[in-house]
Amino acid sequence: MTSMSRWLDVEVGTDDIDLNTLPSNLALVDLQNDKDYKLLVADFGKGEEGPKLKVFKGTMQTSDILLPELPLGIVGFYTSEAIPRSMPIIAVAFSSAVYLYRNMKFFYKYLLPSVDLSVHEMDVWKQLINSENQTPEMITILQENLKAIPPKILSLQSQNFLALTLDQQLEYLEQAAELPMWKPPEITCISTLKMNSIDQYSVSCLVVGTEDGYIIILDPQTFTTLSQAKLCPMKKTPYRMITTGLYNVDYRITVASREKSVCLLKRESTEGRILFNTEEHIISIEVITADESIIVICTDNTMSCYTKKGKKQWCVNLEHRPISMTLVPVLHLGVTLVGVALTSGHVHFYEGKARLDTLFVRDVASVMRFGRLGQEEHVLIVVTGSGNLMLKILKRTADFNSSAAGVEPAPSAAAGHKPWLIPKKSKLFLEQSARERENAVPMHEAFQLELNRLRLLATRTLLDAHAKSENFMGVGAMEPIGLTAEVEGLGPVFRVTLFVENKSKERAVAGLAVLFHAHTAHYRVTNPYIKVPLISPGGKLKFPTKIEEVFEENINPDVFFRPVTGQAGDRALVKVLLLKEDRKRPVLAATVQMPPTDPMMLPFEKIQSGYQNNAVDWEIERKN
Repeated sequence: MTSMSRWLDVEVGTDDIDLNTLPSNLALVDLQNDKDYKLLVADFGKGEEGPKLKVFKGTMQTSDILLPELPLGIVGFYTSEAIPRSMPIIAVAFSSAVYLYRNMKFFYKYLLPSVDLSVHEMDVWKQLINSENQTPEMITILQENLKAIPPKILSLQSQNFLALTLDQQLEYLEQAAELPMWKPPEITCISTLKMNSIDQYSVSCLVVGTEDGYIIILDPQTFTTLSQAKLCPMKKTPYRMITTGLYNVDYRITVASREKSVCLLKRESTEGRILFNTEEHIISIEVITADESIIVICTDNTMSCYTKKGKKQWCVNLEHRPISMTLVPVLHLGVTLVGVALTSGHVHFYEGKARLDTLFVRDVASVMRFGRLGQEEHVLIVVTGSGNLMLKILKRTADFNSSAAGVEPAPSAAAGHKPWLIPKKSKLFLEQSARERENAVPMHEAFQLELNRLRLLATRTLLDAHAKSENFMGVGAMEPIGLTAEVEGLGPVFRVTLFVENKSKERAVAGLAVLFHAHTAHYRVTNPYIKVPLISPGGKLKFPTKIEEVFEENINPDVFFRPVTGQAGDRALVKVLLLKEDRKRPVLAATVQMPPTDPMMLPFEKIQSGYQNNAVDWEIERKN
C-alpha cells in the first residue's frame, strides 16, 4: 500500500483562495452547534486588502469580516454549559487586546493591564521633557541612553521616538506635555484551557501569553484575570503554548519561548520553570496527550522528543528544514502521529522515531491543522506558502502497518527465534505498573495532599455557607424549613414567587417573615416585607410579589449583555431573607439572579439615546 492511498484529495472551490496567515491563526469550530465544523482563518491580507476573518464551509468561503489589526491568534471556546447550548465564542488576539465574537459579531473587547516603564527609561524621558535639555547635543546623548535599553523592555513610544529624525524629535518634544508612565503590553500567543470537563462542548478559559513573559488565565464568564504567573525567573518571551488538563483539577501549560527554551507552568504556581533548552531556535512544539511527552522541531533540521520532566528521549535528523508541525490523532486506530512539513514540499508522519507515511503537496506547507471539518473527523488542512488551501481526508480504511495495528516486535532472547508480538496496551500496562512500584511513596503523598486539599475546600465552603446563612434548607432548633424562588416575565417588571415549605411532619411553624434586600438604584420591590402565617406540618405557602428593574434616563446598551460580559456583579442579585421572631440572624437566605430585561419591552427612544451616548464614548476611547 502506497502512502498516497491513505489520503483522499479534495478539490478546492472555483474561487481564487489566496491566504496569508500563520499556524496560530487557524481554528476548527462548530459555529452553529450543528456538528458541521467550519474552518476559521485570520488572514493578514495582501496589498491594499486589509486583515479579515474568513469562514470556510468545506472548501468554499462562506463569509468574512474585517479585522482592526493584524491578528496574532484565534481560538474558539464555550462559556456556558446551559441547555440549549449557546453559540461558541471566537477570540481573536491583536497587539494588546482580545476581540470576542459571538455569531460572528463583535460584542466584547478585553484589554491587557498596562505595564509601568522601567526606571532607567523614566529617567531618560524626564530629561527629554525638560526644556533645558532639548538641544541637538543633549538629545543625541539621551538617544544613545535609550538605545542602550534592551528592546524587549523598551516602550513603543520610545521605539517610535528613536525612529524619528533629529528635527522631528525636537518638534515632538515641543508638543509633548506629559511624561509617559506606562506602556501597553503586547500579546504573543493565545490558547484555551478546559475548566471542569474534557468534553468538546465544556466551558474553557482563555489563556494569553504576553511579551513581558506572563501567562494570564481569564474567567470565561467575566473575562477577568483568574490567575497570572510569570513564565520563569529569567525574562522569557512565550512563542507557542500547549495546554493540557483541567483548570479546576490540575493543568500544565507548556510554553516554547523565543530564547531557545521550553518552560512549564503548573496549577497554583505564580512562577514557571525551564524544562529544557535547545541548541537552535524552536519552530514549533506539540504535546502528546497520552504520556505528555513534548515534540520539538528546531531550525537545525531536527525533531526531538522530551519527557514531561524535560529529559531528552530521542532525536531525529530531518532531510530538509521543517516548516510546521501538527498532531494527527487517529482514534479508531489508537495511534497519534506527528506530521512535519519540510521545505521540499513533503509532509512526513511519525510515530515516535518511525516514519509511517509521506505526502507530497507540490509546495511548502507553511500551515497545517488536523481535525474535524464538516462531517469528516480526520481532515488534514494545509495552507501553502503561495496561499493555496489544500484538504486531504484520511480514508476510514487507512492502516499504518503493524505498528498502528497495536503490536510491536519484542527483541528475541536467542538468535533464530521468532520475535513475540506484545500488544501495545499490555506493554503500556507493564510500564505503568513498574512506574507505580518505583514511585509508590511520592504518588501516595501526592494523593493524600490532593485529598486533604479537597477536604479543606469542602469545609471552607460549608463554613462560609453557614456563616452567611446562604442555604435553602434550615435544620436546627426549629423545624426544617425550605425556601425557593421563581422569577417570571420579560421585564422591566418581573413576577417573583416565593415558596416557603414546612418539611416537618409533626410540628407547625409560626412567627416567620420574608424580607427582600435589593439595590434600590437598580430594583424596586413592591412588597419588600411579608409576614408568613402559621404553616401546618408538611404545608407549603407561596407569596407572589413584583420587582421592577430601574433604568437611568439614557439606557446604556451594555446592560442588556451583562450575563455575557459579566458586568452585572451584585447589580443583578436580589437577596431573600427568612426571619424568625427572637432571632438576630436570618434563618435562611436565598439569592435570586435577576434576568436582563428584554430590550423590546422598553421605549425605543431610551435605547436609541443610550446607543448614541455609548457610540460617543467608544469614539472618545478609540481616539485616546
